Amino acid sequence: CTNLDPLIDTSEKSSSRDWGCVKIVSFTSGGGRGPCLNFGASTASGRILTFCHSDTALPHRWDERIVSTLEHEGVNDLALARSKEPRANSCAFSFGIDQSREGLSMPFASSRNLYYPPGIRAVETTANMRTHLYSLPYGDQVISLHSCVFLFLGGFPDQCLMEDYELVSLLRRRSALFKPCLDDGVSATREILAIIPGPPALCSPRRWQKFGVLYVTFMNSRLVNLYAGVKKLSPDDLFRLYYSSDPPIRGANDSPWEIRLAHLVKTLESNVS
Repeated sequence: CTNLDPLIDTSEKSSSRDWGCVKIVSFTSGGGRGPCLNFGASTASGRILTFCHSDTALPHRWDERIVSTLEHEGVNDLALARSKEPRANSCAFSFGIDQSREGLSMPFASSRNLYYPPGIRAVETTANMRTHLYSLPYGDQVISLHSCVFLFLGGFPDQCLMEDYELVSLLRRRSALFKPCLDDGVSATREILAIIPGPPALCSPRRWQKFGVLYVTFMNSRLVNLYAGVKKLSPDDLFRLYYSSDPPIRGANDSPWEIRLAHLVKTLESNVS
């Protein structure tokens, strides 16, 4: 990873309100990606939450494009409803694989530097067909949403794998069912998970270089089918199958939202008594 110290130092010294605050928080409770992402979200103070995997490179002006997509360039909900334009409850970038010289370098196998896996463009094409036709992005396409929508859904499911699959499923379900009434009795326009036009987020080609396009494609499809199909394996069982090891040990049984809710209930009870 790039050294973040200069960025954090600049953030702390900057007097510009537009810069915001950059900080690194440590997650030690275990449990895998779902609990880790929820912990990160619980420490954020912004209106919009963006979840970017560590092996994904953001495109140029990514922040402006996310805000423009979710805020509809300043058009309010009432104007959107009257124009019959859909409202984005979340968004993600198109899928891309980093094929630059830096991206294709293989630090885990120095004898095969700049190895270009055959079929890697087909992976991009099929992933983007699924993304654009069915609004089903991967977690490494940088899913972004308003913090209020994230809280409405209860955050990421508290599981070690497939947390992005479940979050997208919840967003799609909300899009189908949630239609509040706005001012003047106008019904809100339908919601969508928007795919941001323009350059994609670039995922590291490391796994395709290491295991090959066919194997990675087969395993990804198999895991989704085992999770969402007839067998419906648990995330922990999928972790054991994929990594050949036990899932991460949990340091806490409750998610940040459950801890916050329990604290709120306790406070209310003490005030009533």
